Amino acid sequence: MSFRANVIAMLSGTVLAQAIPLLMMPLLTRLYTPEAIGLQTLFMGCAGALGVAATCRYDLAVVLSDTEEVADDVAGLVLGIAVLVTAVIVLIVASAGEPLAALAGQSGTTGWLWMLAPMAAGTALTLLASAYAARSRCFVRIAQASVANQAAYAIAAVAIGLCSASVQGLAAAKLIGQWMGLIVILLAFGFAIRRALAHHDWSRIVRAGRFYRQFLFYNAPYSLVGTVARDMPIFVFSAMSASAAAGFYGLTRTVLFAPTLLASGALSQVFFREAVSLKGSPRLQELTISLLKFGLLTGAPLFAFCAVWGDVFFETLFGSDWRQAGIFAMIMACAAWMALQTGWPERLFEVAMRQDVSFRVQVVADIVTVAAVTVPLILGAEIIVAVAAFTVANVLYHLAYLCAIFVVSGFSLGNLARALAIGIVGFCVSCAVLFALRLATVSSLGALLLAALVATVAAGGFARYCWQHLAPITQAKECAS
Repeated sequence: MSFRANVIAMLSGTVLAQAIPLLMMPLLTRLYTPEAIGLQTLFMGCAGALGVAATCRYDLAVVLSDTEEVADDVAGLVLGIAVLVTAVIVLIVASAGEPLAALAGQSGTTGWLWMLAPMAAGTALTLLASAYAARSRCFVRIAQASVANQAAYAIAAVAIGLCSASVQGLAAAKLIGQWMGLIVILLAFGFAIRRALAHHDWSRIVRAGRFYRQFLFYNAPYSLVGTVARDMPIFVFSAMSASAAAGFYGLTRTVLFAPTLLASGALSQVFFREAVSLKGSPRLQELTISLLKFGLLTGAPLFAFCAVWGDVFFETLFGSDWRQAGIFAMIMACAAWMALQTGWPERLFEVAMRQDVSFRVQVVADIVTVAAVTVPLILGAEIIVAVAAFTVANVLYHLAYLCAIFVVSGFSLGNLARALAIGIVGFCVSCAVLFALRLATVSSLGALLLAALVATVAAGGFARYCWQHLAPITQAKECAS
């Protein structure tokens, strides 16, 4: 399949996968309390960090490996790490479950801690199988697994909510969804994992681990601290026993960062594979710049809508109890818009084998982010001040990250500056139009729908324009290959 066909396949599957939980969220917010959604977000934050530990991001090396034998050696290493990490999780929860739950602000609730071990194992196996799928350019199967994951989660969450609405119900539903998605992708690429197990050779596995040690030394810590920093508000709010605030933040992040997950899911693995084949070619810079403009302009009206209408939107869609989450969304909209631009090109660090740069940028940014969240709260400020400080820190991080990507890839920073300027103008104009519409109308469902329509039409127009300009680049690449 061509680059555009692969992107469309991944985009279609990822759109559906992201749409399922978003469409179900108005129902879930009426079945579950903010505390339950806060616990789900805390659970997924811990599971994300443990998933990184369970692979040490060696799964990315499967895509880069020159031969199937080397790829299988790397897979054997990942499987060994996953078994070890899963066993350690079980031992820690068994010996210190109650204190850990209390530290997380969930005293007396330990069931979700026991779910972390199978969640980490399922995440590791999914990442490994997805790496084999990306290596074979079978992106349709990855998309199908994502859809199965989210569909199973939605069904399980509603079923548990209707039966008992346990505070741990959403965490259990996430675990069910993860393993359902894993089953789908294992049906296609389980043979590769079985082959890696059947023909494992410890000397070759150790040699592969040493050869790709940059993933252990840079990608794993980078992903780990990045996951922790991204979820820092959740950890801090939970530790302060502010479970409702954690739930508000969790819902805000689910809605705002859905486009980022969409872009990352649709583009990241496809772009990674194409970037490897285009390494050293001018077309790689052209493709990166075009995709960046696509994300900046297409996302600008949608995130501007959240920045201007977020409080009304959340209250209308999720219920009056969730208006505070909408205020969080208004503050965090610009950070979420910038996050959309860094979710897919980060693989260029692996292509350039300069993971050390991404690691340093991430560590510095995470220190700043942790300080931005905790210092205002220590000084006695309101939680909303911490959210605002978190937003500023995130915007600066994403700007620095994009600059680092362009530097290590040998791309022009002038081209990056021009693309960002175009995007910022689009965002500001969109905010101005939507704000004028809010001032000119009475807050009502009709006004909200009109604003949403304006933002959607503008995003669609930008998307069509940018996609038409992207076509010649991808077609040139396909002709060359």
